[in-house]
Amino acid sequence: MPLLLNKQIDDQSAYAVWNIQETFLELPYLSPEPFPADLNPVRQAEWIVGRILVKTLCEKFNIPFNGISKEDNGKPYLEGLDVHISISHSFPIAAAMIHLQKPCGIDMERPRDKHDYVKMKYLHSSEMEYKDDLQKLCTIWCAKEVIYKIFGRKFLSLKDEIKVTFETDSKIKGEILKKGHEDTHQIHYEWVKEYLLAFGT
Repeated sequence: MPLLLNKQIDDQSAYAVWNIQETFLELPYLSPEPFPADLNPVRQAEWIVGRILVKTLCEKFNIPFNGISKEDNGKPYLEGLDVHISISHSFPIAAAMIHLQKPCGIDMERPRDKHDYVKMKYLHSSEMEYKDDLQKLCTIWCAKEVIYKIFGRKFLSLKDEIKVTFETDSKIKGEILKKGHEDTHQIHYEWVKEYLLAFGT
């Protein structure tokens, strides 16, 4: 199985990354739970591998895996458990994170022209110095996606209500500016092959 990473962050959290190399015929046999039949092959692969990763993380903490459901806002959760999870797909890479106590978020992307094309839709005015740096644009996008997933609500503007500040080569301070929901999060980021991986709580 092409499990790239299975890393414990601390005694409360961990993440794992999978490089999907299995064929679309092989993957269904690996699924820890029944999968939706109406998904196209790529989405089906991502769905299955996301659950394999979460199941792997549950085993790391000796937590039973009873399946994954989604809240009304689309945020995934473990059935029957008060444990927090997050899943990211960027075919053929998938990633998942678990935290025993806090809402968490993980995102994984490869720098692409998309990040440049839509940068004005997600760059805060304080982040404009990075508008011509594709790697930084990808990092900002991933960090904001992490914060969006932690927030767990719809209608949070990536451009106007989330601001990020690079603190080191591996840490970002993320701030939610939405009135009544102001908060600060520590986002960690690293490169896994040609992909930017960001995660936080």
